[in-house]
Amino acid sequence: MASAFNTAIKPTSVERLKKYLKTRGISCPQIEQIEGGTANYVFRVIDKDHIPTIFKHAEPYVASSNGAIPLPDDRMDFEAAALRAVPDIMPDDTVVQIPTVSHYDESAKVLRISDAGKTTLKAAYSEPETNVLDIGHQLGEWLATLHTSTKETDIGEEGNPTAKSIYRWSYDHIGQVASEYGLDADFCDYIDNTYGASLSTDDACVCHGDFWPGNIMLNDENVLTVIDWEMCRRGRGELDVAQFAAEAYLLDRFRGGKGLLDAFLPAYRRTWAKTHGDIAVDRQWVKRMAVHMGVHLAFWPACVKWAERDETKAVIELGHELMRRGDAEDLDWLGENLLGALLMRDD
Repeated sequence: MASAFNTAIKPTSVERLKKYLKTRGISCPQIEQIEGGTANYVFRVIDKDHIPTIFKHAEPYVASSNGAIPLPDDRMDFEAAALRAVPDIMPDDTVVQIPTVSHYDESAKVLRISDAGKTTLKAAYSEPETNVLDIGHQLGEWLATLHTSTKETDIGEEGNPTAKSIYRWSYDHIGQVASEYGLDADFCDYIDNTYGASLSTDDACVCHGDFWPGNIMLNDENVLTVIDWEMCRRGRGELDVAQFAAEAYLLDRFRGGKGLLDAFLPAYRRTWAKTHGDIAVDRQWVKRMAVHMGVHLAFWPACVKWAERDETKAVIELGHELMRRGDAEDLDWLGENLLGALLMRDD
């Protein structure tokens, strides 16, 4: 009876969450809705002992769309499963952590997890006290460990087909952006048909699925927490690397040139090499990583403003060049440009 009643209460606002918690006998004197998210309703709840936790609730649509954009709510099942499985796989002697699950109400799609703080790496990047180089190094090591340790890890039915479908969004729409900026839309169709189409069958390891500085939280103890695992899926690890690399490049270019990209890439390479050989000589790995980084740069700066139109176009053009050079396996060009820190030889 309680479970059915809880399910009927959709915690899409502070008042609704209070009612939901009341049915579970949870008294929380302070609740705030966290702004900035897109897909889910997210709240910080502070209990009577002044301990904060995070509540996430998924509806079968994008929360920020007010129901206009459908999005399967099974994404929360995959996030809960990933947050429970990954800690048993990853080493615990690292400053990079993931949230701890306190409870998951599968019927109501409500996930309660530990609070990782209020500051993202994207927001903290420009602060003088932020040690960007150390953070890039730590994240590169951690991500490589995730990918090399989860070759056989099961995260649920079909490796999260919802996430695989959503991840193709940028491939599906780079042609539109290309047309807007006077670039080759036919080439974008080729990239989508050749590389975007493979996302549904990629199955090399567990990928975070949305690994970028906005999903890395920093706290006062310099602990890094990787949040938002709902897009976690079975896929190819180089796409996680490419997404973070693209966003690191944008931060370095527009927010102060602190070297996040060049700290992250070699740390990933060195950690991967401990068990799986040198990715710098794996032409298919480098090819796929470069193409996806190019797709990211060719699409997202047109959606999220980093600069005025002329400089935005320059970044989009760079994304197109990266796609072309990656597709052609032009490792010389890649090594002399954006991927130098990944492909340089260790002497």
